[in-house]
Amino acid sequence: MINRRSFITGIKSTKLTSKEIIFLKKFKPWGIILFSRNLKDFKQIKGLTSQIKNIFKDKHYPIIVDQEGGRVNRLNKLISLDNFTSEYFGKLYLKDKKQFNIMYKFFIDKISFLLNQLGININTVPVLDLLYKGSSNIIGDRSFSRDPKIVSTLGDLCIKYFKKNSIGTVIKHIPGHGLAKVDSHLFTPTINKSLNYLINNDFRS
Repeated sequence: MINRRSFITGIKSTKLTSKEIIFLKKFKPWGIILFSRNLKDFKQIKGLTSQIKNIFKDKHYPIIVDQEGGRVNRLNKLISLDNFTSEYFGKLYLKDKKQFNIMYKFFIDKISFLLNQLGININTVPVLDLLYKGSSNIIGDRSFSRDPKIVSTLGDLCIKYFKKNSIGTVIKHIPGHGLAKVDSHLFTPTINKSLNYLINNDFRS
């Protein structure tokens, strides 16, 4: 078994450079995360993931993507998911649980099928941030709800449905992140809430 390092890495473009191949073979990262810059079309993506797995001689090597739906759709050159936000599913859950169960499972089944065909085996979902008024819009419609019970329930379903389709998941973000008033990609947020508040709200989700 390959002795992998405990980090994941990205790559520069739509194919591996010779320097990247040398880096991967030498440092053996735990996995590789792909972004929009790496994803052009079906044939290219399939070729890239196959090349990565061949380097490690591991057909199950972790290849990761952010494929939430809505604004965060790394596969937007292959599929349009603009309307299928977490907020949409959260509202549908409150309105009609039967319809929600049909739609949400169908949504995840289709994403999983595409990921499996492309050779991607981990999706960084669900988003478990609570929706807070006045917070940074970096979360916004990426959140299921402001209610921790709903976020927890839908988050569990998300993990369950992806698992049934042989896709691993990575929950995000750090509990309390939904309270951030700045974009954490650009600045370090400071959350002025007590531990007790976080335990009963954000950590609960």
